[in-house]
Amino acid sequence: MTPSLLGVSGLGIRMGGHTLLDDISFELSAGQALALSGPSGSGKSVLLHALAGVLPWATGSLALDGDAVVSHDPAYRARIGLILQSHGLASGLTAEENLALPLQARGLPRAEIVTRCAQALADVDLEGAAGQLVEDLSGGQRQRVGVARALALQPAIVLADEPTAELDPANRARILTLLVAPPTPRLVVIASNDPQVLDVCAEVLHLREGRLVSA
Repeated sequence: MTPSLLGVSGLGIRMGGHTLLDDISFELSAGQALALSGPSGSGKSVLLHALAGVLPWATGSLALDGDAVVSHDPAYRARIGLILQSHGLASGLTAEENLALPLQARGLPRAEIVTRCAQALADVDLEGAAGQLVEDLSGGQRQRVGVARALALQPAIVLADEPTAELDPANRARILTLLVAPPTPRLVVIASNDPQVLDVCAEVLHLREGRLVSA
């Protein structure tokens, strides 16, 4: 079931004696997109990874539809589509194989995997690159493959780290439409300083040194 509300209350992340995030609170409803803005090192990526359940939090809480979430919860993480700034793709595999791997890990039937991969690559205008090795693709193409891989999972929550950074205007618009255009039922959180991203998101949170600040 698609979640209707993600609640973050007083979230704090600490590592190696350093505070990376402190007292982060917000709520996000299904169908809305939230942008995280701020300078490099402000905590945008850290917050995304915390929301993905990858990083444990030292303080505060995360709840989905009122149910508490703990870090590294497999059931929660299975509902996440994470788009990494560095793509996180296997360069020695084809675009299609990169999409198929996480679907295979979830035990989906082969026919469904083929269908999902084809649709996701078509959505990012890369159907012709399905059989190409990732190492032979341009930076922008790799970025779009990373988006397609996340969306092929049909996640309830999409967390995207700078998903438009290497894209030309046409592909930037395409990806933003895929991520945030209604009537998407997903919860979407995007870390970005791209003005176009900030314009299309329903809410923008500004971070500096791990804290929420005014614009």
